[in-house]
Amino acid sequence: MDFINLKRKIEETDERKRRKINLFEASNFRSWMLWFKPGDGTDMHYHASPETFLVIEGSGVVKGIDGSERPIAKDDVVFFPAKDYYQITNTGSDPLVLFGNRSEAFGGPHVTLQAERASE
Repeated sequence: MDFINLKRKIEETDERKRRKINLFEASNFRSWMLWFKPGDGTDMHYHASPETFLVIEGSGVVKGIDGSERPIAKDDVVFFPAKDYYQITNTGSDPLVLFGNRSEAFGGPHVTLQAERASE
């Protein structure tokens, strides 16, 4: 059993301006925290396993491969099925902090749209 205080992790991330902190890992599970400054975010990508994010602080948008956008804010939970392209961007004026987990160990594939199109 292991414990982490997310508030302390957020403070550490805020002080060091770290974008990602790995929290827990097992052979078939991982969890992490993302910290995006305003305007920052992910590339358009997908993962081979389902994934969820809990918005801890801030606000932003999730964009789908079809161009659709959905706002996200504190206390929202987002679910992505396996191989579902998405992009998260901080559109607010404060840091966007997300707690994520996925059913695979760290090091699983991160497939970007750019790489996918280059291989076609």
